[in-house]
Order: sequence, then structure tokens, then C-alpha cells
Amino acid sequence: MKHTYKFTALAIALASTFSTMGFAEDNDAKEVIYTLSNNATSNEVLAFQRHGNGKLKPAGHFATGGTGTGAGLGNQGALALSDNERYLFAINPGSNDVTVFRVNRDGLKVVDRAQEDGVRPVSITVNHNRVYLVNAGDDSIFGFQFDPRLGKLTALPQSHQKLSGSGTGAAQISFNDDGNALVITEKATNKITTFTLNEAGSPTLGDIVDSAGQTPFGFAFGKRDQFFVSNAAGSAASQGLGTVSSYELEDDGSVKVIDDNVFTGQAASCWLATTPNGRLAFTADTPSNAISSFRINRDGHVTLNQSLAA
Repeated sequence: MKHTYKFTALAIALASTFSTMGFAEDNDAKEVIYTLSNNATSNEVLAFQRHGNGKLKPAGHFATGGTGTGAGLGNQGALALSDNERYLFAINPGSNDVTVFRVNRDGLKVVDRAQEDGVRPVSITVNHNRVYLVNAGDDSIFGFQFDPRLGKLTALPQSHQKLSGSGTGAAQISFNDDGNALVITEKATNKITTFTLNEAGSPTLGDIVDSAGQTPFGFAFGKRDQFFVSNAAGSAASQGLGTVSSYELEDDGSVKVIDDNVFTGQAASCWLATTPNGRLAFTADTPSNAISSFRINRDGHVTLNQSLAA
């Protein structure tokens, strides 16, 4: 019986590795989930089969050919899948490059590794045939054009652009749904920076705004160019002060606040995901060992559903 696999990319970094096995060995698995080791000597993508009951089973580890930093990146989005889920893109924060894998039934195969001009990439985003990184080492973004026939990356001219300043603590970069703008969260400066893209994919600074919440970290787009940001509130000791803020991205790259701070009731809300229909959001509240859930209405307003959803 033929089984269809859904591929999901996670943004966390793990320190352990697992024995390689073919993804098709377990026909009960519903998804393959990937995460990045960020190993300082040999960076790897780690794969897990996810079963219908939510249990994970190691499904291999695949060398990127680059290196990580061996430490936490303070990021969301270290991996990204192409729109057709045939390619997986992985950052190499230690060697300042990107690895492109082709997703096969029996695992991942490296098809390209491309150097960038920035320093210490921490997050990557893909939209159609464009790929952009944000770099925490030199507070910048950098972009590539992607050829899906060959799986190759080519640097985009004038794509190496600076963020709001120095020491920004960049956490995540993401395209909007239309692929004509980029949003970046800056933890240390409490800023949200945007760029608009021309037809050639070259960026122009759109806006630099003060974050509505303290320590903006992970975020996700919902519907109607609304995006939702988890705010870590400075430190793991900030019990109960983690929040979610919602924004609208305008056509010119400017940002409008919808909700400033909706409290999770937990500490250090670092990562955020929305459901495909845009009606729910979830935050991972690391020191609280908690996941919080939120309802999102059509206008982008956020309401706490459960402080401790899991």
C-alpha cells in the first residue's frame, strides 16, 4: 500500500544524533519531522517519523556539509521546506552557508551548498523560488534565487542589507504570503524590521517599529497579512509575563499594531505557530514547560484560550 508523507520543519536545535534508516520502513508513520543539530564540527538534519498518536521515531541523520555553533541560536525557523515540499533548506551558522536537500522516499540528499555574505545565519524563509536568511552575527539579511529544476541557489544582487542597528539579537525572518515582503524580529533591540521586494527580489527597507511586547521572538503569519509574535519578556525568570502581539503588514512594508500584549500567563513565550485556517495560535513557553493557545478573529485580535493547553 502506498502511503503519503507530509513533511514538517521545526526550528529547534538538538544535540543528539540517531542511526540512519529509510523513511519508508514504517508504513504507519504519517509525517516526517526535521530539526537541526547545530553541531559545531558537523551540522546535521535529524529526522523523525510521527505516528497518528503523536509518537516520534528516529528516522535518520543527514550531514549538511557545513558547521553549526554548538550552542543555542535563540531562533525560530532554522529549516524551511520549498512550496512543493521536495526540497529542504538548512542553515549552517558556523560556516555561514545554506545546504539544500532533495527530499526522497529514503531520506535526504544534498544537492547544493551555497555561501552567503552575512555572518551566523539563524533563520531561513522560502517563498516560491526565493530564499532569504537573517544573520545574527552581522545583523543583516541575505537572499538567493532558487532553481527548482537543479536544486541550486544563486545569490541575489543587493540582497545583503542591514537590520535596525548592531547587536539586534535577530530571531526569525519570514516572507508574507504574497512573497513580496519580509518580516524580522529583533530580540535585543525590541524592534520589528520589514523589507519590501521588487520584481527581481532585491530588498528595500520598509519599516522599523518598536515591538508592542518585550523581546519579540518567534512569529507566524495568519490571514490577510496579519502576523502574530511571541514575546519572551526578557528572561526565563519573568514568570507569567510572556505575551503575544498581533500586527498587520501594509503594502508599503509599514506595520500596524492590532493587539499589543495578550498575556500567556507563562514565562518566556519563545516560539509561535498558527493553524492553517488562521483561527488559532500556540506559543511554546520554555521555562514553564507549557504550551498556551489563543483564538484569532477575522480582524487579527487575539484572545487567550488556555494558558496551559499542554
